[in-house]
Amino acid sequence: MPFYSENVKAWKDYYTYGGLPLILKQNTDEEKMDYLTSQTNNVYLNDVIERNNVQNTEELSSLVETISSSIGSLTNPNKLYNTFKSTTKSAITNKTISNYLDYLEEAFLIEKSNRYDVKGKKYIDTPLKYYFTDIGIRNSLLNFRQQEESHIMENIIYIELKRRGFHVDVGLVEVREKK
Repeated sequence: MPFYSENVKAWKDYYTYGGLPLILKQNTDEEKMDYLTSQTNNVYLNDVIERNNVQNTEELSSLVETISSSIGSLTNPNKLYNTFKSTTKSAITNKTISNYLDYLEEAFLIEKSNRYDVKGKKYIDTPLKYYFTDIGIRNSLLNFRQQEESHIMENIIYIELKRRGFHVDVGLVEVREKK
């Protein structure tokens, strides 16, 4: 049984702290969390802000947190706009949200997965799914809350398939009940 428990621990470590190489040099859970939080705030988000001259960093941070908390969920800039409008009374526009999502993709923080209509054999422009390229970064954005293993596993599998060179889309297969 030691092999099984070691694998379970390794899996839990990976889906909590991700795969950045220097994470292995951190000895404690607290050191790992501090390292990831530092990387997220001081490297990744600052890069997006500086490179794209983002003026309203609070809106960007809120958007990143919203995307982080909804990995594996279908969404689009309009749906995100409605969320901002109803919860924060923010004046952020659909265009700004779309730009921010593009910036996050260009910085390799997230990847967008297009939706494919299996029956119609065509791509659907919206809604989409967004996945984090490193799950540890995603978790640090949420202060290591929301550890839903199924959503995290979907994110990890998507990113791994992309790394292996597969083209991955999301779709929906309707199940119709006979009356």
